[in-house]
Amino acid sequence: GKITTVIFDVDDTLYDVGTGFTAHRNTEGATNFMVERLAFPSREAAQALRDEYFERYHATAKGLQVAEAEGRLPAGAPKFDPKELSAFWADNLDFALLGTLDTYDELRSMLTSLKAVNPDINLVAFSNGPRTYVLRALRTMGLDEIFPNDVIF
Repeated sequence: GKITTVIFDVDDTLYDVGTGFTAHRNTEGATNFMVERLAFPSREAAQALRDEYFERYHATAKGLQVAEAEGRLPAGAPKFDPKELSAFWADNLDFALLGTLDTYDELRSMLTSLKAVNPDINLVAFSNGPRTYVLRALRTMGLDEIFPNDVIF
């Protein structure tokens, strides 16, 4: 049959793990949020809990939701809101680690050619990361026009 849809994982697929962006998000990005917004006493304590739950759930937001349900967030911590994590990452991560628009010229060209050859194909961007962060990453890479809002999950 004819291929109608191609799904691309954003993290470590559309951008290379070698950029260091994923490591940055999973360390400074996660722990800064946890210390600043969830009252963790230190980055080390935040990182330990984040890593423990990420090992099980492969997503920081999901891990924090479960940790909260299990009573593992610091006493007196405000309620965890995944949308707040998304906004925090979009506003505070170092997206410059992804490189410049030029870094993604070849990828943009390939995706544009794929769409030109098969105008009916659906190109979908997927991430288990928070939506606002994903939109910012795609915009930084210049892929936001290839993946409009309605095909980003």
